[in-house]
Amino acid sequence: MKIIAPSVLKKKIACKKLLVDTNIIIYLTDSIEPYEPLSRLILEMIETGAASAVLSIVSVAEVMKGPINKGQHRNARDVRNYLFNFPNIYCQEITMDVLGHMGKNNLIDWSKLRTMDSLVIASGLENDVDLSISNDAHFKKAIPGKRFLSLGAL
Repeated sequence: MKIIAPSVLKKKIACKKLLVDTNIIIYLTDSIEPYEPLSRLILEMIETGAASAVLSIVSVAEVMKGPINKGQHRNARDVRNYLFNFPNIYCQEITMDVLGHMGKNNLIDWSKLRTMDSLVIASGLENDVDLSISNDAHFKKAIPGKRFLSLGAL
C-alpha cells in the first residue's frame, strides 16, 4: 500500500485551513498503522499553527463512540474535551447554515456520500476550508481532487 510521504504531506497542508475527517483522528487515538505517524504530523502542524482545522461535531461524536462501545465513558469524555480545546481547531456544530450547504455546492457529488459524511463536508464548506483530509473512499469520490487529500491508496 502506497502512503503519502511526510514531506509531501507537510508541503500540502502548510498554511491551509483543513477539514479533518474522523478517520484521521481515530488513526492517532487508536495507533493505527501505517497512518498514525501521518495523523500525528497533521495534528502537530495544527497545534503549532502551521495549519488550522475544522472538525465537525459529527466527527467528535464518532471518535467518542469507540471508547463508549468499550464501556470507557471517561475516555470518551476526555477525547471530546481534548478535541474541543485543541489549539487551532474549530469544532463546527450542525446548524441551519451547515445544513444549507448540503446539496448546494455543485462541485461536491452529494449522491456519493452517506448522511454523516455530508454533514462533515458541509461543516467544512461552512468554514471555507482549503482542503479536506480523509481516507474515506466516499470522500474521494465526492470531493474534487485539488480540494481532497488522502493519506494512502483508497
